[in-house]
Amino acid sequence: MSALVMTGGPVMSTGGAASAATTAAGQGLRQAQRSSATLCNSSASRPPFFADEAQQPPVAEPDAVRPGRVDHYTLKAAVHYTHHFASSWPASRTLAYSTANAPMDYFGPTIVTREGHPIDVKLVNQLPPAGTPVFPTFPTTNNDNMLTLHHHGGLQGAESDGVPVPLGSEILPGRSATYRYPSDQAAAPLFYHDHDDGNTGPHVYAGLIGYSPQTDRREQSFGLPNGPYSKTYALLSASFDSNKQLCYTKWGDLPVVNGTIAPKQQVKPRRYLFTLLNESSGRYFHLSWKQVHGSTSSSPAMTVVASDQGYLRRPARVSHLLLAPGERYRVVVDFHGHNAQQWVLANDAPAPYPMGGGGPAIPQLMRFDVGGTNSSPDHSRVPRTIEETNNGLPLDRKLRNARLRIVQAAEPLSGNPMLGDANQPLNYMQPATETPQQGSWEVWAIRNHSPDAHPIHLHLIDQPQLIGRWHVGKWTPDGKPVPGTIGPFEPTPAYQSGPKDVFNSDPDYITAWVSKFPIKGTTVWHCHMAIHEDGVNSNGAIEMMRPLVIGRKEQKQLPWVQTLKRLNQLVG
Repeated sequence: MSALVMTGGPVMSTGGAASAATTAAGQGLRQAQRSSATLCNSSASRPPFFADEAQQPPVAEPDAVRPGRVDHYTLKAAVHYTHHFASSWPASRTLAYSTANAPMDYFGPTIVTREGHPIDVKLVNQLPPAGTPVFPTFPTTNNDNMLTLHHHGGLQGAESDGVPVPLGSEILPGRSATYRYPSDQAAAPLFYHDHDDGNTGPHVYAGLIGYSPQTDRREQSFGLPNGPYSKTYALLSASFDSNKQLCYTKWGDLPVVNGTIAPKQQVKPRRYLFTLLNESSGRYFHLSWKQVHGSTSSSPAMTVVASDQGYLRRPARVSHLLLAPGERYRVVVDFHGHNAQQWVLANDAPAPYPMGGGGPAIPQLMRFDVGGTNSSPDHSRVPRTIEETNNGLPLDRKLRNARLRIVQAAEPLSGNPMLGDANQPLNYMQPATETPQQGSWEVWAIRNHSPDAHPIHLHLIDQPQLIGRWHVGKWTPDGKPVPGTIGPFEPTPAYQSGPKDVFNSDPDYITAWVSKFPIKGTTVWHCHMAIHEDGVNSNGAIEMMRPLVIGRKEQKQLPWVQTLKRLNQLVG
């Protein structure tokens, strides 16, 4: 067996083999070193806001370009001591991914994938040996320093999906693994991040995350802003200790955008395309515009043109935007007519969402300073319709061939958040109950009778679409809606109508989406709040994550949906 290869593990690189005993020892170490560290307090100080310019991550170049063959990237994950979250602060300990042409000390370089051009990504784990605390003050649940690589939203083989053990494999410090991404999908704002057992939240929080936008030939014809007028922003809520060092808190209390606390961005009075990613461990953002000085008749216009897994068929104008952990939106922002003005990207989402009471407010994220003139004409546009390969199938066609699967989000008497099937909450280690047939369509309806909202992410799904939701006035003790307390169907907002792989599940609602399952194998579905993945509430046991086994057996026990009207009758 190659190093760390388990059932469903990635293709491993050459360079030494680890025995099954070594892997078992790593798992034993994981259990033995569960940390009892507590969360750090809120930030002891804060730097001046809007003092530093927001930076864009560099684009990685492949190690070797081989015409007609698979391009290869080498991505190294390591500890760094040189990153400044504010120019007026000392450097902080962080994690980062780097390639030969794009060395980083926080975050990772952008890896662009093109439709029909597969790539291999070799991940080299340069973290310290197992048992060495990388961040002694972080409440990590183990110090095994293993890694995985999850290409979020990608349609790769299950063996390259980067899920935690025991369903996937993890990479020991000093070892490497190679993941293959076919890039056989429509243009979408994808990203990559660590996904190992017990450390996903701290690792991503500290920097193990990067953009991986998928592009295709169609995208070039949409006429959207591009080049220097297309920017990406990863939004993080973070905390810092009295030495101005990054420390891990459940909700965070300072805004970090692309690795800088509350930056500013110089823009011209023209249209821009912004890709927004919420990389926070637990905090939602509800975004809108606030003018710094004076008043104007209207704020800069925002039009959502794409979401998690691709472009909206019909772009949607919005005045505000809810962004859950793991969600992405591409938004065209029009600064025409706002010459010499300053606008703050504001947030009013409480933590936890939507009830609050857990984390401090973060009302301002970053500031945009609009210049007085535009030196070049703006030829960009927002098309009325965007035709893509994954947004043309109408909802009624998807429902016609779909079966209904009911799942739940719960917080049992133990207080540990859990997911489960229609009958009971279950933990990560229990056998799979979600077993779609490969190539089939399913509607998933999640009953959320927990007190908080949860962003639910399914791996390896195609043409996913949010359908809508139903309010539930009362639940039975076993998490089923009481007959007669289910409200009318509420269709999804227009801006959420595009291809999605993260579905916000509000408390006291049944939320439904539909998707196809094109890839055979074992992966996971889970809440994308990393505080749950890492077992903050359960002494290190993974919370709110379940196996997803896609096979060949038809799920005849599930009812056919056929129509929205019939779905409305079935969800109770």
